[in-house]
Amino acid sequence: MGSTRIWVRAACAWGLSLAVVGVQAQPAGKTIRFVAPYTAGGVVDNTSRVVGERMSRELGTPIVVENRAGANGQIGTELVAKAVPDGTTLLLTSVGVAYRQHLVKVPYDPFKDLATVSLLVVNPLLIVVNPKLPVSNLKELIEYGRKNPLKYGSSGTGGPSHLTTELFRIKAGLQMTHVPYKGDSAAILDVMAGNVDLSVSSVSATTGFIKQGRLRAIAMTSEQRAASLPDVPTTAEAGLPGVVGDSWVGILAPAGTPPETIRRLHAAAVVALNDPATREKLVAAGNTIIGNSPQEFATFMRNESDKWADVIRTAKITEEP
Repeated sequence: MGSTRIWVRAACAWGLSLAVVGVQAQPAGKTIRFVAPYTAGGVVDNTSRVVGERMSRELGTPIVVENRAGANGQIGTELVAKAVPDGTTLLLTSVGVAYRQHLVKVPYDPFKDLATVSLLVVNPLLIVVNPKLPVSNLKELIEYGRKNPLKYGSSGTGGPSHLTTELFRIKAGLQMTHVPYKGDSAAILDVMAGNVDLSVSSVSATTGFIKQGRLRAIAMTSEQRAASLPDVPTTAEAGLPGVVGDSWVGILAPAGTPPETIRRLHAAAVVALNDPATREKLVAAGNTIIGNSPQEFATFMRNESDKWADVIRTAKITEEP
């Protein structure tokens, strides 16, 4: 999966050259909608607003963020998949867009009805436990879990937290009980309360509690360590390779959007990701900045789809209607 990611420094060498010659204003009066298929205040919503503000200035066009939450992102995704492909209605979404069709029947094909623009950021996930659990690293957690029943909380059935924990469980050879919650915050609170033993949660949602000693960080389920938690190893560094799961935010457009429009939007996104003020806000929220090309993002999404489809089948995960 790492080969499909082009970190922003490399992407900019290609993207910024496009920006110089290719970022042009949209036709007068053509406001761009960033459809965020999740509730306000989350990673997707916040990233949409931060990046949208800078892209708006670059394109000379108003950009508004429209939250269309529901059905784990399905409602907003369908809206964009069926929108006029003129570059004025875009999807700002996360990893679920790549694999939701493996959980439930959806009224669109993410690879036929949507066109990739750019993967903007990765918001890393990590394994956190209640500090009273007698483990301090991944090896000890696995050993403890082989002798004691473990309960884990997730942000909801079929979400990245759930699937990444199942990937960890499979690779570690553990039996664990899943307790789904309505959102990351509720799961984290119950880990701290001792009602569940652990959770795979986002760096942005857990860093403060970790530094307060209310959660213990075990390992990053990412390819890289997080800048805000540099002492927390990755699962691979801790001796369990193959456990990689992140939350991320990318831009997609309706299929059939003209290539020139895709190129212009991508160039504006890369300029936004290189803006110091924008970067500062994104990194402060726990994100790793990416900014890859439309083609690289398409390959990345295919890899994500295949990987999580395998986890869904192996773990026999279903999402109740």
